[in-house]
Order: sequence, then C-alpha cells, then structure tokens
Amino acid sequence: MNFYVLIFCTLTMIYSTHLFSNQENSIVIRFKFLISTFLFILLSTIIGLRDALGSDYGSYFLDFTYMQDFYKDNNYFNTQKLDLVYEYLSFFIIYLDLPFDYLSLLIAFILILSILFFSLQEKDYLMIILIFLSYHFLVLGMGYVRQGLSISFLLFFIHYWRNEKNFLSLIFLILAVLSHKFAIVSAFLILIRPKGNWLYFNKYVYLLLSMFLIFIFYKIFENKNIFQYFYVYSLEHSSGAFYRTFAGAFCALMFFAKKSFFKKRLEYRYLYISSIILLVLFPSSFFYSTISDRVLSYFLPSIFIILSVIPYTFQKFKPQLIKSFIIIILFSHLLIWTNYSGQSNLYVPYRMIDYPGAKESPYKYWIRYCC
Repeated sequence: MNFYVLIFCTLTMIYSTHLFSNQENSIVIRFKFLISTFLFILLSTIIGLRDALGSDYGSYFLDFTYMQDFYKDNNYFNTQKLDLVYEYLSFFIIYLDLPFDYLSLLIAFILILSILFFSLQEKDYLMIILIFLSYHFLVLGMGYVRQGLSISFLLFFIHYWRNEKNFLSLIFLILAVLSHKFAIVSAFLILIRPKGNWLYFNKYVYLLLSMFLIFIFYKIFENKNIFQYFYVYSLEHSSGAFYRTFAGAFCALMFFAKKSFFKKRLEYRYLYISSIILLVLFPSSFFYSTISDRVLSYFLPSIFIILSVIPYTFQKFKPQLIKSFIIIILFSHLLIWTNYSGQSNLYVPYRMIDYPGAKESPYKYWIRYCC
C-alpha cells in the first residue's frame, strides 16, 4: 500500500473512534496531547527527511549550496536575494555546518507545529489534520519550502488576529511575508476588525496604506518587470491547479450557503473575504494556473475551518455521515494523486540513492536558481 495512504488510513482509524462512539470519552479527546505529539514527530520527520528529484527541491538545494560555498570561501554570509526569514534559517544551518536536510527538517518542524497549533483550537482537530494530509501534505512537503514556511506563520497570524492580539498578529504577518512574498495576499486582515465595526481606520488612513502597499509591491518587483512575471507564469501549466482551485471554490460556495452558521465565529469576516477570493481563483486558474495554485495555499486556514464546521450545519444528515463523506473524498484524492499523478513518482519518503543532496551537483556552477 502507498506509504502516504497508509498514514492517512491509520489516522482515519483513530478518528473513527471519535465518530462512532461516545464523543466525550473518545480516544481522540482523552489522548489529545499524546496523539498530537505523535503526529508532530511523525509528520515533521517524514516531510523534513524526504528528498525529491524534481519540483522545487533541486533549486532550493542549489541555493543552499551557493550560500554554503560563499560562506566557506569568505567566512561571511551573502544573500541570494531570496526571502529573508528563509535565508536566515539557511544561514543558521550553514553556520552549524549541517547539510541541507536539516534545513528541511527545521522548516518541517515549524510547519507541522503550526498545523497542530491551529487545529487544536478547533473542535474537530483531526479532521483538519486529515485535510492537510490529503490536500497539502504532498504539495507543501515536497517542493514549496518557502511557501510552507510562510503558511506556517499565517496560521499563527489568523489565530492571533481573530483573538484581537494585534501586535502578535502583525509580527506573524511580517514573518510570513518575509518567508514568501505572496503571503502579502493575506494582509487585508490588518485593516479589518474581527468584531464590531468592519474597518479599523478612516478613509484617509486607508488611502495612505494603499499608497504604502503599492510602494512595497513595486519594491518587490523592481528588479523584474511585473508584466514579464505574469507572462512567464502564463506559459506554465499545472493540471492539478484546476481541481485544487475548484475544491477551494466549492468550499467557498458551502460557506455562503451556510453562512448563518459561521456568523458567531471570531474569524467570520476572514472567511467571508477568503471565500470571495477562492471563488475568483478557480476561473483565474485557466489563465494563470501556477499563480492561482500558489495563492490558493494561503487560504488554507479558511478551508480548514469551513470543512471542519460544515458537518454540523445540516439538519437532515448527522455530522458523522457528512464527516465520513468528506474523509472518503480526501482519501480518494490522496489515492489517485499518489498513484496516477505525473509527478508523484518523483516524491518518495526518506532518502533516495541519487537525491540532489547526496553528491555535488554537476550543474551548480552554470545553472542559477533564484526566487
């Protein structure tokens, strides 16, 4: 049986004791700390100690190699003009004279910690873990290292924002943007109140903030023409983006259909705006599939919340039935992806004999990877 499917099935068996038993005394509730600790060790190790021939993994390895070689030759670090938080973590691993795998392991720790932290705040935390396993475990754990790091900080950002801890939420938003620039798509929340009036400031403050954001956007892309950027990405094609953005749009439709059940939640306004964006991402994926797919990942928290709440919004069907249906869909996605995707053969657990970090790359002196 496929390794990832086996993990999913194991967690589903644990989860089933919660679905079909006295939920107050289920294993999932009584051993919440032990289960979450086990998941942290298992998932972070699998993601962190996994290597791939392909996707973004090779480019990250070469970036790390450039930094490492420069440090050995000059005894100080030189930026590769990547995102700062990711670079500082890279420098930390290089300073300790550790190989690239430890950087992946460190980022995996942060990613899984954030997923567990966020899910444990919800009533149905294992449902969120299963969504992550099926939908983003393979994607973020394989190649999108900086994006996975950025999403980790966004999960903390959403949590502190909805609890009106503005300073902490702002810190984590900054960390997210400094981990991967596209995290700026979630910055709209700093202008919106979780409770009370929708907006924090008057129209003149928003005008100044808009000018500031335009300036930041310009600085991000000043070394690369923004139109050229979109042109390059329009030439790329990701078949997986179509069904992933469709799944996001379907979650958004469920939110609007059951909107009254979400109104008392602290993150209602986040879910409302996120759902609008999720609806837009599906048609945009036909033109900019890669960009739409990446942006979709930044709305992972809203997908978590919507799917974990939806089972309780139906009157004619028991929550256990809806949850079981969702799990079957998640399992089917994982099974099909790992067995029939064109790239799935590139993604294997643990070490391969000829993975990029196993030997010096013959291309590192004439191929330049960046951003």
